[in-house]
Amino acid sequence: MKPAHSARGRRGRAAGAQRGKSRSSHLDGRRNTPGFNDRRMDHIASISRSSGLEKDGDSLKDYGLQESYRTFIDEKLKAFWDVYMVESREADALRRQKRDGQENILILFRKLREGIFSSGRKDKFALEVYETSLYCSVIFDSPAQTTSILSHPLPSMYASTNAPHPSCFVTVLIILLHNLVNAYPSQRTYFEQLKQITPNFLERSSPPYGWIATLALSLRTLNFIRFEQLSRPAAFEQLLPPVPDAIGAFRNLPRDALSSLVSRLRLKARGTAWAVLRNGYRELSSSEGTRSWLCRQLLFESIALEHPAVHFEEWVEEECRHGHLRRKEGIDGRWIVCKPR
Repeated sequence: MKPAHSARGRRGRAAGAQRGKSRSSHLDGRRNTPGFNDRRMDHIASISRSSGLEKDGDSLKDYGLQESYRTFIDEKLKAFWDVYMVESREADALRRQKRDGQENILILFRKLREGIFSSGRKDKFALEVYETSLYCSVIFDSPAQTTSILSHPLPSMYASTNAPHPSCFVTVLIILLHNLVNAYPSQRTYFEQLKQITPNFLERSSPPYGWIATLALSLRTLNFIRFEQLSRPAAFEQLLPPVPDAIGAFRNLPRDALSSLVSRLRLKARGTAWAVLRNGYRELSSSEGTRSWLCRQLLFESIALEHPAVHFEEWVEEECRHGHLRRKEGIDGRWIVCKPR
């Protein structure tokens, strides 16, 4: 006959197991409740910050979790886009909230890239994550993030994944435009990158090469009318490949990223163009012909939401306040151009 305490022990262990099962069921239920997975995803540790030592510090090395995390980022991105990226919002409070939202999304992408890099993953999914995070860093005007992304496997990752890669030249154009914008007016780093990229990732005979080379040439030669033509959306959007179905939900990110960089380059070129005009012209008038020519020469048209169009009258008033123009006495619609000192 077995001791009574053995029976009690078995009953105790059975009860404990049942309680454990109940706790497990309760947690499983929480995982299925709305918001639980989002909270879990929000608090996944960064591999670089935790060095893999924190709880779940290396969890983003798991391929399945990487894909779930990518879906989570897309949901965050869509919610952000619907509120802040549909139209220009100028209120200071909204600008602050918008910037915070952008930084949060870029942090989430950085965590995912770290997981992909640490796991050694090099496939279509990994490439899409790098491309999409690159596009977002450009659109959100985060040059440091853009440089960080470009310093890692892009564009060499294209060589390690199965072809074809129709979006490869978009990445290449972003690299070159990023250097033109950041180093403006110098083009030294642009030429260094162009030498490394050609011809493995961009053939000299290709339309994208012809466009970026001519665009850079127009800046070097101060041909701002030609630059204005080449920097219109119609000049570069036709170079974009058809957008295939992808993991991400934002099909126009490549176009928006290119437009953002070209818009910033136009803004920098405007300052140079105006300096050239101030040295070469004594007067300006408000005639229709002068307005039209000046608007093209100084790149007043908007091609991206972040830089609204410049109106001639407002521009004249601002330049008068800055002491660059002054009204000509006795004649309406004419201004004296004040030379740079």
